[in-house]
Amino acid sequence: MAFSIDVSSIVFKQTRRDINATAVILADDSKRVGEIYDVAERIVADVNFTCVNARAAFAAEARRLHPVVLGRADRGDDVFISEYARVLLADAEKILLSELSSN
Repeated sequence: MAFSIDVSSIVFKQTRRDINATAVILADDSKRVGEIYDVAERIVADVNFTCVNARAAFAAEARRLHPVVLGRADRGDDVFISEYARVLLADAEKILLSELSSN
């Protein structure tokens, strides 16, 4: 199962320290499966899912695509989920920026 970020759902919030972001995570069928809350100063982003099955599928995909996170392969699912969600968010941010620059 492939996952992506709904580009139109990205919300940035500037804080005293940095910029935080939230966005909706979609499955390959465009169904909403979760949401990322990326707080810039936190090592692990909060990712909430609509159901346990969505979390399990996302974690399995994260471990398959990125078998080593922060230099280790034996971390808990939360770390793998966080890093994969941040990669998806970064990809979606690039798409958003390219759309904004072309307009």
